[in-house]
Amino acid sequence: MSCLNRNKTLKSLKKKGFVVSSNNSPDHIYLLLYNEGKLVAQTKVSHNNDDIRDPLIKSMSVQCKLNKEQFIDLANCPLSKEAYFKILAESGKLD
Repeated sequence: MSCLNRNKTLKSLKKKGFVVSSNNSPDHIYLLLYNEGKLVAQTKVSHNNDDIRDPLIKSMSVQCKLNKEQFIDLANCPLSKEAYFKILAESGKLD
């Protein structure tokens, strides 16, 4: 069973180019990823500080157009922004 620290994941996604949306809800922080002005991916994290567990990791990975293992690497930093964009481009999801 996988588990990600919410604060570290949020910080890592921002480092990889995700920006915090101005349309956040009372419950969630929405993160958007753009490439050349076009929205590529979006996900959200809760305002609470609970760890992110398997079901949410899977949902976030789908939202970020990655498999679960790739998303965990993105969140834990082994997967760089450049490598992430390369995965998206090679899978045709960067159009």
